[in-house]
Amino acid sequence: MRKTPTEDELLRLLRAGEVQLPPLALKVKARTRTRADDGDTFLDLEWGGQRYRFVATCKRLGTPKAISEMIAQAQRDARPPELYPLVVVPYLPDARLAELESAGVSGIDLCGNGVVVVPNEILVYRTGCPNVFRSEAEIKNVFRGDSSLVGRSFLVAPEYGSVQDVGREIEKRGGKLALSTISKVCKSLVGMLVIERKREKGSAAQKLRLLQPDKLLDLLAANYVAPPTTRNIRGKTKLTAEALCGVLTRMGKGGTVVVQTGFSSVGSYAVMAKEPVRYFYCSDLDAVLRELGDRFEPTDQFANLSLSETRDATVYFDRRSGLVASPVQAYLELATGDKRSRETAEQVRRVILAPPDKRGS
Repeated sequence: MRKTPTEDELLRLLRAGEVQLPPLALKVKARTRTRADDGDTFLDLEWGGQRYRFVATCKRLGTPKAISEMIAQAQRDARPPELYPLVVVPYLPDARLAELESAGVSGIDLCGNGVVVVPNEILVYRTGCPNVFRSEAEIKNVFRGDSSLVGRSFLVAPEYGSVQDVGREIEKRGGKLALSTISKVCKSLVGMLVIERKREKGSAAQKLRLLQPDKLLDLLAANYVAPPTTRNIRGKTKLTAEALCGVLTRMGKGGTVVVQTGFSSVGSYAVMAKEPVRYFYCSDLDAVLRELGDRFEPTDQFANLSLSETRDATVYFDRRSGLVASPVQAYLELATGDKRSRETAEQVRRVILAPPDKRGS
């Protein structure tokens, strides 16, 4: 992986002819200024004996927010048919290419992807080239693992006064994340237009507010992977559901965390036929087995209790009364299940996306 170039480095690569989109031939024209952020970059694209002139905006970031701002700037600078708008960034994934095409703005990256639009004349679309640049400031996947606790927190409370407030909410609901990590995740979410930073009048602080809860939930589901388990055991217990919950809840005082899986918790958020087996995650399987003692018999025959040991913090986050998993955890497990589970997931989704005052406890 290569280091992401700056705007000035992008401009130098353009001038050196290292940015191309075959079958188009690209030539940078003279400009009056020397820095990428000091004015327009003019270039010609030639194909089939035709020449089209573009005014380009070069930026090092290709996030949804950055692309949206670049589209607006490129459209302001363009004067079709003399000058068509173009953006140049290190990498353009499929979603950004589609956004550019929809806006009628051309875009080229340094990886070989691009779209060139000249209304009623040409449309060149090239995709599939992987991203060869790394970003030292960003987390690889903010929707998976401990980093996903930030997004999950915004689905619980859509607005925070600061990054520190997000951290306090995470701790309040049983998680823990360094402020530096929370800050990086929030920066990524802002760039994706999932949340926004908004400065209140007369205040130096910037509030963080959820913009697209449905998009955030979709991204969490698309990136969800089942928690890794170190050990699993099935068996029978004669304890009632209430008695078992009481025994496992008391274990929290000794540091062992237990929670129902999302599948077993679905009855708190949606209508779904119950299975005879109750499924739990626990942080220390040996401790749970010692506590249950002879009230639990390991067996696969007529089992009614399944215990899975995992240290994955996401399953325990925002645990509700009665050892019920959070609605987000329930949704993610259902949304990645079979057809029946996915249909039930839509009921849980409505609970999560309902206004805070209508969600209940």
